[in-house]
Amino acid sequence: MLTDFPTLFDWIERLSFLRGLPAAYIVLLTGLIIAVVWDWRLSLMALMVQYVVATLLFVDVLEPRLAIVKLFVGLFVCLILYFAARQASASQSPEPRTTGKWDERAGRPQRTTLAFRTFLALAVALTALALSGRAGYRLPAVPSHVNLAIYGLVGMGLLLLALTTRPLTAGMGLLMIMTGFELFYNTLEQSTTMLILLAGANLILALTVSYLAQLSSSRPPTITAPWPKR
Repeated sequence: MLTDFPTLFDWIERLSFLRGLPAAYIVLLTGLIIAVVWDWRLSLMALMVQYVVATLLFVDVLEPRLAIVKLFVGLFVCLILYFAARQASASQSPEPRTTGKWDERAGRPQRTTLAFRTFLALAVALTALALSGRAGYRLPAVPSHVNLAIYGLVGMGLLLLALTTRPLTAGMGLLMIMTGFELFYNTLEQSTTMLILLAGANLILALTVSYLAQLSSSRPPTITAPWPKR
């Protein structure tokens, strides 16, 4: 019967075993994956999981009906980024477009290595864990596990903005920062008007990132030339 079909609230209830610290740890882990693995497929999958699990955190600070809005917005954001990434990947030139500093000995531009990104991401994750456990660094009126998620999301988002100029990857960093800000703001204020405005801001940000990603992929490849020797 149609009445027996589980609703979104039923699914949230089934995932109740993840509420609290497990949800905060998963959000932190997905942020670490996005910061380390720059493959757009894995990053988008991690971002989608992050939005689903973050909904459980929003349930702790919002009414369930309002928290569901966050889930729908997150899924729409992932859908927008998916189509943009597919189109950008299909139209991208086979030659890499690089803007890094030139390494004369290697004859190629310097890039942030996987090991370096992993080290920085782990450092950010450990810092978030350390700060969230100290009373002096806890945000006002915020539960301890939500506090950990906020620190992790903002820290990983800032790390992505510092490491890359790729619009899609940097955009995911901005979206993570937005999720962290929403968790903090919605703990203090549960205004429906602000909920709608923040949802619109997320969608506009996703559309902007998609446009920049497609614009970046359509440009011809450019490589920074070495500095002439004097």
